Amino acid sequence: MTDRIPFGRLALEFVVIVVGVLVALGFDQWMTTIDHRRLVNETLYALAAEIAENTVTLDRRMAYHDRILPGLVENQRAAEAGEHLRISISGALPEGLGLTPLRSTAWELASVTEAVRHFDLPILSTLSLTYALQESLHEYDRIVSAGIIQPQFFAATDQPGPIIYLGVMLTDVREREDELRRFYAETLRHVRQQLGDPEAGAVMEVR
Repeated sequence: MTDRIPFGRLALEFVVIVVGVLVALGFDQWMTTIDHRRLVNETLYALAAEIAENTVTLDRRMAYHDRILPGLVENQRAAEAGEHLRISISGALPEGLGLTPLRSTAWELASVTEAVRHFDLPILSTLSLTYALQESLHEYDRIVSAGIIQPQFFAATDQPGPIIYLGVMLTDVREREDELRRFYAETLRHVRQQLGDPEAGAVMEVR
């Protein structure tokens, strides 16, 4: 009976089955890797576009603050020295404080879809720090805004306290904007290097 069992054919079939399974697993892993790479690239392009748009928004915001800060600082120094105020608050803030929010939709979507799990560690660290700094600026904006929307603030705008507060807070906001602007530039450079596309996220500013 032993002579009738086709061990050679069985061994060959076994090898064929094993090779088939390994090929199928390898193909599946290859397709999964391609899907992950596509997800990473699409997410990085979305992040590059968001950071580039935020850079334009931040530049406008910074330019406005550069226009109004000299008057606020002058008022602040006058108030601290007990001198008569040279510029009214209403005249110094033609468009309010201009604390324009910055978008984080692409970053939130990247976290929800778990695309960030497939990022390289350096790019993940850079993006995390950038968006953490952006959120810190938003939080500071809320603190500043909450301070000046109080009725007693406007009722006391001719008094030293509110003038000094406004000058100090907006000066601090401006310093935080500078720091975030540097992070934007560095992060966008890293993302473009990762994509191999120096124009990724480029935006045309509409005036």
